[in-house]
Amino acid sequence: MVPSKYIAFVNRDENIDYDTQMQSLQTELKELFQQEEALKQEVANVFKSLGYEL
Repeated sequence: MVPSKYIAFVNRDENIDYDTQMQSLQTELKELFQQEEALKQEVANVFKSLGYEL
C-alpha cells in the first residue's frame, strides 16, 4: 500500500510571493539584530556597574 496513491499532492509553495516573503524576513531579521546589539550593550553596562569589564 502506497499512501501517495490515496493522498493528493498539494504544492503549498506555488502561491508564495518569495520576494515579498524575503523582504518581510529581512526586515524582521534587521530588527532582531538591532535588539541583539542593544541587549549586549545593556549586559555589558550591568557587568561594568558591578565592577567587571567585559
